[in-house]
Formats: sequence, C-alpha cells, structure tokens
Amino acid sequence: MREQDREVFERARRFVYRNARPLDLARWKYHFENGSEQEVLAALSAYQNEDGGFGHGLEEDNMNPHSIPMQAWRATVALRELEGLHKSEAIVQKLLGYLARTSEFDGEKWSYVVASNNDFPHASWWTYSHASWYQDTEKERFIRRYNPTASLAGFILRYGDVDSDFWQKALGIAKESVEALFQLGDPQDMHVLSCFIQLWEDIGAAGLSGSFDMDRLTALLQDLVSATITQDISKWETDYICKPSQFFNRKESVFYDRNREVAQYECAFVRKTQMSDGGYAVNWSWDDYPEAWAVSRNWWSAEITVNNMIYLNNMGQEE
Repeated sequence: MREQDREVFERARRFVYRNARPLDLARWKYHFENGSEQEVLAALSAYQNEDGGFGHGLEEDNMNPHSIPMQAWRATVALRELEGLHKSEAIVQKLLGYLARTSEFDGEKWSYVVASNNDFPHASWWTYSHASWYQDTEKERFIRRYNPTASLAGFILRYGDVDSDFWQKALGIAKESVEALFQLGDPQDMHVLSCFIQLWEDIGAAGLSGSFDMDRLTALLQDLVSATITQDISKWETDYICKPSQFFNRKESVFYDRNREVAQYECAFVRKTQMSDGGYAVNWSWDDYPEAWAVSRNWWSAEITVNNMIYLNNMGQEE
C-alpha cells in the first residue's frame, strides 16, 4: 500500500466501524483484517427469508422485507466476493431453491420490479407499475428482461447442480441472454452491463467457455465497458457517472488495459473525495420516504467506503 493511502484507509476504517451494517463490517474485515468467510455469510444470512430469498433492504434502495429477485441478485454479489465459497453452503443452496421456485420467475426471466415494493419505503426506480413494461422502449425492455436475469443465470451455472433440470434451464437462459446482447449491441446501461459481466465471469468459473462464443463475448464486453465508463473526468464530481469500479477492481482484469488512464484516475478520485469523517457522499437520493432514505444513505455511504478501499487497495499500487 502506498504511504499516502494509509491515512485514507485509517479514516475509512473508523467510518466503517462507526456506521456500517454488520454485513459491510464483515466484508471490511474479510478484505483487510483477515476476517473469515463465515462472518460474511452469517451477516448476509440475516437478510435471507425462510423461502431462501432475500429482502429487508439488503439492496439499500428498497426496504421491502419480502424475497424478491433483485435482492437475491444483491446477495449473489456479496457471495461472489468470497473466493473460497463452496456450492454446498446452506445459504447458497437455499438461495438456489428460491430462484427455482419463486413465482417471480416465469421460466425465462426473474422479475425486475415486483408489486410488493410499493408497500414499503423505496427509491422511485423500484416502484412497480403493471403498464410500464408495455410503454418501455426496446432498450428499457432489454434492461428489465436481463437485469438481474443474466447475472442470476450465471450464478446458477457456477454454483448449481449440473445434473438438475434447473441448471439446464439456467444454461438455456444464459445462452439466450448472450445472443440477445449480440443482437442489441449496446444496452446503454451500466447496471445491466454489470449483469452480463457477472454472467461472463461465471461462465468461465464454471468451465463452460466452450459452450459460448467467448471470444466474441469478451470483445463485445471490452468495447461496451470502454464506451460506458465516463471518460470525461470533468463530469465526475457533478453528474451520476459510470466509473471503472462498476465493472472491475483489479489490474489483471481484461478491461483494465484499454481503460488504464481513467482507472488510475479513479484512485486519485477516491483519495480526493473522501469526507472528513472517512466516508463517501452518496450522489443520488429518493423522492419520498425521507426518514427511510436517511437510514439508507448511511448504509450506502458505508458500502461505498468499503468498495472504494477494495478498489484503491487493488489498483492504487505502483505500476
């Protein structure tokens, strides 16, 4: 670690210990203090319902306590961070069971938003409207179909039972998702693009590269990552932008070389924008539910702090 970053990390550590949810504190310990995977799993399991799904504000912009696909996706993000995670873990098996049985899976996709969101505090983008699907543009329909479906299909391929009908179903969904991306070319949305990158990583981890046109997929994702990252750094402090960390946080990534300059700038940006208390500002807000948003914003700030330190630790070393 660079000497200049030690103070940044120490301020961040104090902020995390004072403000983070148990999950993000466990993530901090796992990445920086020799914490165990089991500590992360124990904290994550607090958000898992009896049906194996996740809710209770795991994704901080939606306080719906019920199991919903987007919260299941958020759980997979935390699980993928654990390098030694085994598919036999109870939390994984329960999650796979939920994905197979939930009524929010129609056999082809998992729901993007669900009706019960409207009963609990949430950001406006998680509001359910039955009519919205039919009013969306082609790009918006693509986003709603494959976010989080592409990522969830990848998780099943990586951790599911290859002899099960459900695994075969996930393989078909993954192939259809990749073909849809080839046809559309550019979804113009960083969140759904992240889902496809997670699918791409899971395909490789599951040893399934031979079942996909991986050269074509890799080349397309490299192009899309470079096009989606906000290369104009003058917008970073004022706009809702896309940073390299949305897609990768290691120099070994296939996306690094083509975005080396802006990726290194993000390290400087992390150093520059740390607040005096050690945390980081959240550059979006909810239109409604101000009391719930105040809680969510603090949770987000702690999660962003952990993510920023992971990025800085991995990317901020000397070339």
